[in-house]
Amino acid sequence: MARPMPLASLRTPEISMTSLTQSLPTILENYQEIASITGEMLNAAKAGDWDLAMVHGQQYCERVELLRQTEQKAPLDDAARAMKYDLLVRILENDAETRDLAIPQLARLGELLGRMKRQQTLLSAYGYQAPEE
Repeated sequence: MARPMPLASLRTPEISMTSLTQSLPTILENYQEIASITGEMLNAAKAGDWDLAMVHGQQYCERVELLRQTEQKAPLDDAARAMKYDLLVRILENDAETRDLAIPQLARLGELLGRMKRQQTLLSAYGYQAPEE
């Protein structure tokens, strides 16, 4: 008759399970934070507050870089994978909508800069020098 296997040999290594359960919430928290930041960035863009949108854009880039450095390639269970997917979709939608709002503003800024350059060229052609401050 075969002897039963000792219970200790049936256990999965505690280190990997502990690190997985500790890192999983952190990973999802990072995605949640990024989704929140992109939502705030979108709200600022909708309000025309481009300075605030830029602040949130910088936070977004910093948080993505942090996530890139810390995210482990540990497999996620179905619930966590679904949550990560939903967060990624929200992040990408917020980002795309913000870009859609920013593109016309960037074009307008480009036109203004072009006009300024033409004015400076005309003024310098006629010998005008701006007064020193």
